[in-house]
Amino acid sequence: MSNTDTINLDSVIDVQNEHYRTELVALFKSCAMNTIVAEGDKTIDEIKFLAKNGCKHSLYITDKIDEKKLTQHESIPAIKLENLLLVDDETKDQIIDSNGLMKFEHVLSCNQDHVPHLQLMNTIRKIRETKYFGVDKCVSYGAYVHRYVLSHSDQRQWFRDALFEFVIGLSSVLGRPTDAYAQFAVEVQEELLMNAIWDANPKLQEVDRRVPIALLPQETVQVEWSFDGTHLAIGVRDSFGSFSKPTIYKYLKFLFASEKKSMIRLQQEAAGAGLGLFMVLERLSSLIVTVAPQKSTEVIAVLNLSTSPKAFSKKQRSFQFFSV
Repeated sequence: MSNTDTINLDSVIDVQNEHYRTELVALFKSCAMNTIVAEGDKTIDEIKFLAKNGCKHSLYITDKIDEKKLTQHESIPAIKLENLLLVDDETKDQIIDSNGLMKFEHVLSCNQDHVPHLQLMNTIRKIRETKYFGVDKCVSYGAYVHRYVLSHSDQRQWFRDALFEFVIGLSSVLGRPTDAYAQFAVEVQEELLMNAIWDANPKLQEVDRRVPIALLPQETVQVEWSFDGTHLAIGVRDSFGSFSKPTIYKYLKFLFASEKKSMIRLQQEAAGAGLGLFMVLERLSSLIVTVAPQKSTEVIAVLNLSTSPKAFSKKQRSFQFFSV
């Protein structure tokens, strides 16, 4: 434990996976961020010491689920902890409690055996700045963001055509045809819009989706696109904050499914549950879900346009969840 009176702490790392731990320490050091590495019961002692010495807000990062420890964290009123869980194949089955609620307010996962650095830094930036919404957090700094508002279900056709033309136009930037990317992007956006217009709105969940519907001002959907030269981010935000947390578990199961048969079975389950977005997850580089309960849900899909469309299902994919 440190003996200094003043601590400029950025994070407490309680990670068993040695490879993860080494990467995290090196990554934070490269960004001039201070860390304390603590495991087991020492974690609580370190946090209490920090609170005693004036630390008001800290990030707690772990790769395991210890409900007793989380309860102890809550019993230290002098410090606010943002709990971030690094999910892997071992912990994906444990992130939801018996009541169907997430045990962690922030979740970051990846289907590879190392920490996804860019996504991790984006996650930390959001937590530190308490600015969670917007596709600008998911692309390189300075990338232009196209912002729109959908107020009628019929406008989905305009959004399909406009996004398709937008991605086709990126062929001059990438130096190759972008027809396949454009089709993937349109399909992803359509699923996001369907979820935001009908699934998120309690009044419209049982409405025939073939019937055009005008949205009330408080029901409108915000849409954003951004491209930074490599990544295309598509964001859709509703005004209800009703994203189902058990659905997150289904996404994680798909993320870590390694056998083709398992993926097909999970896709069939998802289709039966009306989770169309689940079926296009394998085309994405990242899926970021941010929920302000009863207020707003934003889902951002990120496609890596430097990857061949044929290799989409084999590439690294990450999933992030924020409850704010």
